[in-house]
Amino acid sequence: MAWSLPAGVWAGDPFENVSVEDISRFVRTGRANRNLKPFIDNSGWRHDELRAGLQQSYQVNLVSIDRFLRSSAGERFLDFVTSGYAPRSANANPSRALRSAITKDASDGSISALGIMEALPVDFSVSGGLSICAQQVHVSSRQRTSALSYYLFLPACLHANQHVR
Repeated sequence: MAWSLPAGVWAGDPFENVSVEDISRFVRTGRANRNLKPFIDNSGWRHDELRAGLQQSYQVNLVSIDRFLRSSAGERFLDFVTSGYAPRSANANPSRALRSAITKDASDGSISALGIMEALPVDFSVSGGLSICAQQVHVSSRQRTSALSYYLFLPACLHANQHVR
């Protein structure tokens, strides 16, 4: 697995392959291409909410994040948040791939949903039911199961749990 390979997020039928570049362009410009637009429209979020949430940065301590992700609580967290996703490569472990992306993004002391997506070492595909890490947050059923919500809440959950062991 090479870090230089572009990572993408697969929305599944009827959506097309959505690349991180598509999402990054949407965050920068507010414009979604034809592959990303239905993915956004079906997320349950307004476009401006998604743009703000995907670029929201959280201050983290790389050592604390790494310790958490390697602890038993962190491993359970990674197993939970990757239960609906699988790397497209059969040789890749979803928890390790996500942990790698998180620690790479956290190396500068902050994380964001877009930063984690950009750091994914492999393409991910939806393999089953999705669920956001912030179970206590009240959101619509569409928002709770949206792949974009998954990434939207991920850095906030990590920020909140970085000191848990």
